[in-house]
Amino acid sequence: MKITKLFFALLLFSTTLLAILVSCGNKNVENPLLNTQWNGLAKIPQETEVVLKFSKDKIDVLLGNKVIENMNYSITNEEITLVKNSGGTPCDAGSTGKYKYEIIGENLVMTLISDECTARIKSLQGVIYKKYDVKK
Repeated sequence: MKITKLFFALLLFSTTLLAILVSCGNKNVENPLLNTQWNGLAKIPQETEVVLKFSKDKIDVLLGNKVIENMNYSITNEEITLVKNSGGTPCDAGSTGKYKYEIIGENLVMTLISDECTARIKSLQGVIYKKYDVKK
């Protein structure tokens, strides 16, 4: 009887410890861009104010209320990988870009690592995007 109680106590402890470790591990993969919007002056080719609207794994680039570009994105550590789905830039669908991103206060800055699309580089590299609060 004593061994059975000890077994169940250890099983409960192990399960609790595993749950804590899993929940702590998930905090490392949080997405600080999730459900945020950022506005800045992109060069498309002239400087034009656009909004980068991030959802779970997609970015819509908005000019006014119109989506002019749509990309998938993924985040690993402090790097963001972008893949074009559709839009008006001369980038081919499926073209990939990789940037180091930093959120400094209310600013988002992306620094080029590599990109297959020159037009996207001009729109992101060194541009300071400011956090845009969406009024509900």
